[in-house]
Amino acid sequence: LNELINERVEKSKPLQYILGTQPFCDLEIITQSPVLIPRWETEEWTSKVISMLGPFLQERKGKERTKFEILDICTGSGCIALSLAHHLPTNSSNIHGIDISSNALSLAELNYFTFNSKNQLKNSVKFSKLDILNATDNEIDLFIKDSTESGKGFNMILSNPPYVTNEEYKTLKDDVKLWEDKIALVAEKDGTAFHERIAYHTTRNNGLLRFKDSIQNYLPQLIMEIGGSHQVRKVINYLKSCGFKHLEVWRDAAKKDRCVVAK
Repeated sequence: LNELINERVEKSKPLQYILGTQPFCDLEIITQSPVLIPRWETEEWTSKVISMLGPFLQERKGKERTKFEILDICTGSGCIALSLAHHLPTNSSNIHGIDISSNALSLAELNYFTFNSKNQLKNSVKFSKLDILNATDNEIDLFIKDSTESGKGFNMILSNPPYVTNEEYKTLKDDVKLWEDKIALVAEKDGTAFHERIAYHTTRNNGLLRFKDSIQNYLPQLIMEIGGSHQVRKVINYLKSCGFKHLEVWRDAAKKDRCVVAK
């Protein structure tokens, strides 16, 4: 116990790494440094997506032969993808998580096998290594072909990408800077580099998103977490330039702009 206290007090080790788990959407997500610890802000909007998507998928199951295809970009520990797999109607969805980090993918797989062995997952989940920031169009095309049943893209895309600016990173506490991977936190272009790249690959011809599929009016097609109001205008303007017509901002429980949502 004294050793654990010393790690927390003297070494600024986050409590989640000491305990080894973090609750997230009714799952105990295994946490290991340097993979990003799941945050309550992300859990909040993930729960909202589950509440919106669940009834639609339950009704869709009787009408569509194909499963609903969901992509989680920058999946980290796999907390978003696995929570969807746990809560959405049984066998309604295929969920795919991608990340550039080998550490993150290893942890996501560990979480998958842990929950799957306990029969806590009601839908299929697969994790793959892909550098969304630097991937070529051909690499994305091949990924879509290999990862979806139709080979034509995903119905919904979600992401909690890096969005901390370099200046903001300097002000973060040691329990973040010393223990969590910088590549999971910091992005160029004032923290919006990943949002722009995701939007590009989502909307280009034969891109990640299946625009032709019918979807309920209230359901978003792209959800991206952001760092606050200072990033809203830039992200929304880029999404508009990519062809999105319906955009909104979700606020978190602290009344902070948290997600840009588009269809």
